Amino acid sequence: MSYLRPLLLLLLVAFTGCLTIEEQYTFKKDGSGTMTYVVDMSEMGEMMDGLSKVTKEAGGSDEPVMELDEEAAALKGLPGISKVKVSKGKEWVRSVTFRFKDITALNAALNVLMPDSTGEQHTFFAWEGNTLVRRNNRFASELGQSMGDMGRGEEDAADGGEGMDLGLLLGSMKYKYSFKFANAITGTTSEEGVEQERKGTKEVFWNTDWSVIAKNDKALDLRIDLDR
Repeated sequence: MSYLRPLLLLLLVAFTGCLTIEEQYTFKKDGSGTMTYVVDMSEMGEMMDGLSKVTKEAGGSDEPVMELDEEAAALKGLPGISKVKVSKGKEWVRSVTFRFKDITALNAALNVLMPDSTGEQHTFFAWEGNTLVRRNNRFASELGQSMGDMGRGEEDAADGGEGMDLGLLLGSMKYKYSFKFANAITGTTSEEGVEQERKGTKEVFWNTDWSVIAKNDKALDLRIDLDR
């Protein structure tokens, strides 16, 4: 996770509402489509700007603490992945967009963007008849755990060991999905604590936070039934 450097982790534990990760998908009838992966830290942008000036004056680097350039370069080398583009238009928001030929190519790309500690290639998406199934690896839960561990350590050092409100920290970190299909959605299944919103018959959105993910390893798993 080259965009999550130690400085970012330090800051995340001190401020709420500071991180949102989004996965945005569009699927065509033939199973191809586009995916955009977004890391949004805009709510802590002003604080980060101020810290950047301080670190520069102290002789440190003032480059952004999160980037997706390395991931984008790796995506460009994958079979079935094309039109890879990194966006840096909005301050403190980074995203990478790409086209995928099929589910196999999409799964390979997601293993680049969201690797976990096992180092194994994970099957994020699979078709079961007319149902698109999403099964997650440990990426999100491990990321939340690392931030929680660092948060407890930093707060302990500051207050003599009292610790911080871990639920407040994790609850401030959001995870979002959006799916748009060429076919109508006939049904969905998601875990408790994950809020759903429909837009018409072909779009669906989900929203949750890391306090839910921390309690349930399958919190980000989904099933989407389509009229195909």
